[in-house]
Amino acid sequence: MVDNLLMIKAEEILEKIEKGKPVEYENVIIYGDLDLHRLDLPLNINKLKIIKSIIKIEYSVIKGDVFFDHAAFSGLVDFDGTTFTKAANFSGSHFQEDAGFSDSQFQGEANFSRAHFAIDANFSRAKFNDADFGRAKFDKYFHLSNAKVYTLKLSDAVFSEGSSIHLKDFNFNRIAVRWNSIKSHVPFNGSVYLTLIRNFRNLEQFEDQDDCYYQYRTEKQARSPRIFPKLFDRLAWISCGYGVRPSHTILLSVAIILLFMGIFWAGNALQPDGGQEYVKDKVSISLNDAFYFSSMLFLGKTPKNFSIIKGYEVLTVVESLMGWLLMALFLVTLSRVMLR
Repeated sequence: MVDNLLMIKAEEILEKIEKGKPVEYENVIIYGDLDLHRLDLPLNINKLKIIKSIIKIEYSVIKGDVFFDHAAFSGLVDFDGTTFTKAANFSGSHFQEDAGFSDSQFQGEANFSRAHFAIDANFSRAKFNDADFGRAKFDKYFHLSNAKVYTLKLSDAVFSEGSSIHLKDFNFNRIAVRWNSIKSHVPFNGSVYLTLIRNFRNLEQFEDQDDCYYQYRTEKQARSPRIFPKLFDRLAWISCGYGVRPSHTILLSVAIILLFMGIFWAGNALQPDGGQEYVKDKVSISLNDAFYFSSMLFLGKTPKNFSIIKGYEVLTVVESLMGWLLMALFLVTLSRVMLR
């Protein structure tokens, strides 16, 4: 069926671009290289070739290399459904209007490194071998929904405030990216987050894995309509940061020690060894003494020189039990984070 398509020479398209005429083709085969380097075009202040033409080549086949790198496209660029049989080089280019590559196929190199997309970058349902978007800049939306790629390079990509990357049903082997660079730009979707978590684990980016998982649980908790799962998630967040934040366990432990310290001190619940003399002489217990007593109980040790007065014994059991549970939780969380 492809052989029955109308055949167009690359020179015809390049001539239109050089004259600033619209380039509009559909269901054609383009022979030869689309190489902007051949054209004598003015440069902007960033030394990019100024392309005034609207470029719309849809559902076609390009049987040659495409060198559209270091160009400033002032109009629409639309390659929807088009197959690039060889290299497709758009590195360092500036797309000032929409860049449409949905349903496109890149059988050779797909290089969009350092490209700047001022509006939408639509690669929905596109198919790549490897795709390089390293150091690219996205001002609006980067659509990769239902796209397929072996390796997507997003290293040092920049997402402007208000921009987003859409990865629903995105099929990939790996994504080279750091979570911090995209965490504020990925719309919440449980399957997308879980896929990214697996990606970071496979690449041994364990810090990114933990941060992504933490945000996934946080977002999931915020959207949960059910009370009991929401309460369980909140407890998991407070106690151990969903299993990836040992610092949460430490802070909660300190808070519990201080809470019981305050209760023991404010209630005059402690007495020095020899309680009868304490009652008789009304000896005052200091905050330091209460802190020491509470800390020993939390750590499962027997406090020396002090004992609890009658009526407060149950508090010692509660604090000791909480201490054992939190210390066990801390060790489990720490081992998960450290020993991988």
